Amino acid sequence: MLFATKNHSRPIFHAEDTWKFLAEQGKRFYRSSTGTGGSSGGGFLRRIFRGGSGNGTGSATVGLEKAVKEVFTENGRSLTLKDTLKPVLIPCYDLSSSAPFLFSRADALETDSFDFRLWEVCRATSAEPALFEPVSMKSVDGQTRCVAVDGSLAMSNPTAAAITHVLHNKQEFPFVRGVEDILVLSLGTGQLLEASYDYDQVKGWKAKDWARPLARISGDGSADLVDHAVALAFGQSRSSN
Repeated sequence: MLFATKNHSRPIFHAEDTWKFLAEQGKRFYRSSTGTGGSSGGGFLRRIFRGGSGNGTGSATVGLEKAVKEVFTENGRSLTLKDTLKPVLIPCYDLSSSAPFLFSRADALETDSFDFRLWEVCRATSAEPALFEPVSMKSVDGQTRCVAVDGSLAMSNPTAAAITHVLHNKQEFPFVRGVEDILVLSLGTGQLLEASYDYDQVKGWKAKDWARPLARISGDGSADLVDHAVALAFGQSRSSN
């Protein structure tokens, strides 16, 4: 929303407009998905840990789609990745290929086969299972298809993907020669849950007992490995981690 544009000269929203929009519109779909009038309680993994399953996704999905369609439509035309003022890189997970998928303006400028409608991109990257339905989408020329869910399931820490994108994207970042030319500002949401286990506690666990801990281990372990790799890559250029 900060980078999408309808006239290629200024963004649709400024930062203050964006958070106000999310605060106002978010009540529509998050309330319908939780049935409590409040938030979703911290996301998909947290609901796994608590044993929750949500109260259906249909009405929440309708509310989200209506909100983003209104924002990213101009005179009946859906804005696409090409209608952005700055480089963007947005992750999702493609169920049809069983792999992460990254939407980028650079790819969209190269070919229509990687240019997607912005409202669908927003739906894809926020399609959290048990909260919103997956989104079946295709590029503007219909050549690339994707069945998308929330990108954080497979890429909870997208920092490495962003750095790699910048290093190899000479079209949009022509003066970047290495990590010494990059400043990374990574904004996370904090530690989901702190948990540790003793041997005596876990030695008798069955498959069902491991389900929730494995989800946490997988998500946290992947994010921590990315964090460690990025710290090593930056070496002396790293100021904090």
